[in-house]
Amino acid sequence: MSSNALTGLLISRFTEFLAAYDRDCPFTKYGQLEYHVETIKKRRALGTAGSALNDESFQRSLYRTLQAWGIGSRGSKLKPFPAFVEALQAKEAEITDLDGIAVDQNDLDVEAVANKLAILIQSLNIVENKARIVPGSKALHHLLPELVVPIDRAYTQRFFDWPTPHIQKFPEKCFVEAFHIFVGIARATNPVQYMGDGWYTSRTKVIDNGIVGLLCWAHEKFETTGKLE
Repeated sequence: MSSNALTGLLISRFTEFLAAYDRDCPFTKYGQLEYHVETIKKRRALGTAGSALNDESFQRSLYRTLQAWGIGSRGSKLKPFPAFVEALQAKEAEITDLDGIAVDQNDLDVEAVANKLAILIQSLNIVENKARIVPGSKALHHLLPELVVPIDRAYTQRFFDWPTPHIQKFPEKCFVEAFHIFVGIARATNPVQYMGDGWYTSRTKVIDNGIVGLLCWAHEKFETTGKLE
């Protein structure tokens, strides 16, 4: 199925795919959930992205979360903690400029915000990778949790049907494409209503949960019937 077809399917059966995520969540390694929840709680307690960027407890919590989320393994190289903090703080002005914006707000300038985020993510020098859409989006998800959906290769890349050479060569273009679709999903499904315990930490994580749940469902459906209808 194309990404447009998958998006329509996701929106039309969003609650069902969240249930599929809860049932078959693939992120079961210790720390993936626990460190993420801890980091988001610290971010909310600190109040602003600027405060979080300058708080050592948050910095260390974020670093540990990214490691648990696979940054620094599987082909990516996370910079040592001091360099990681320096790289984040080097982008403080750009990050704080986006603070307080939500992916589903009615007056969102989608194109402008998408382009700002795409440039920011690709210039966020927290890893040695040339294409930084995955580590950058995961880091910014914890600093701007109502705006940035975390992107990964196992699920998001499959959802958008991005060939690996394409995402490596055109990461900014891929992010802009994804952000427009994330906004459409958010506006159609009202993800705030699902926020709560566990993995439901923000509206953007709810969207991510739905995407992962859809792909888990699709894999099971195809394995069972050989088709997705």
